[in-house]
Amino acid sequence: MVVSLPNLLMTATMSTLPKLEVWRLLVDGPASPARNMAVDEALLREVREPVLRLYEWSVPAVSIGYFQPAALAGERPVIRRYTGGGLVDHAHDLTYTIVLPRAHPWMELSAPESYRAIHQGIRNILDACNIFCELVPAAYEVESDACFQKPVLFDLVAGRQKISGAAQRRTRQGLLHQGSILLPDPRLNSEVRSVFADFFPGHLETDFHDSILTPAEAARAADLERDRYATDAWNRSR
Repeated sequence: MVVSLPNLLMTATMSTLPKLEVWRLLVDGPASPARNMAVDEALLREVREPVLRLYEWSVPAVSIGYFQPAALAGERPVIRRYTGGGLVDHAHDLTYTIVLPRAHPWMELSAPESYRAIHQGIRNILDACNIFCELVPAAYEVESDACFQKPVLFDLVAGRQKISGAAQRRTRQGLLHQGSILLPDPRLNSEVRSVFADFFPGHLETDFHDSILTPAEAARAADLERDRYATDAWNRSR
């Protein structure tokens, strides 16, 4: 049975949060696949407060889940994520990352409930752009290695087409949520990206302040890019 998210969030908010919680907002332009994944992991390892990061890809790479074989990507540029989930083609999608510290009230939610909370925020954005979708009430009975061919619980679909999915990882530092939005018309990407911070908070009582990487995050990202995400040992040999 799924516990009511509003009740859980209300309890957490009343007990431990101010009325309006402020998250860091990082908006990054195109970067290499290795750089993008290194920054995401660096944010998790150095997390002190909630972060929303919007970013782009300098090449149309494919990302694979932590446990997936690299052969699924064929000859295309491939990067292995720190999270699980399925293969995602980043040729036309919008990508974002949410990082929460261990002490954040959402860490008391189950993985499906935190996933639902975030996707309700994504739904607010898409509704504002007249892209109407709904949360998936149960996983589709489909077998596929590709993320967007296999809707799971609380993904977003328009009709029967999946348009938003994500993968999560929880560590002693906190929560890493890596998400992708694949619109029927990629020409809408810029509009959705431009209103992300305005409509994501919705009923979740959050706000944003513009931010950049801290020196510690930047140093950690550089190390991870060089030693992990830019290596065949990580991307293709695991």
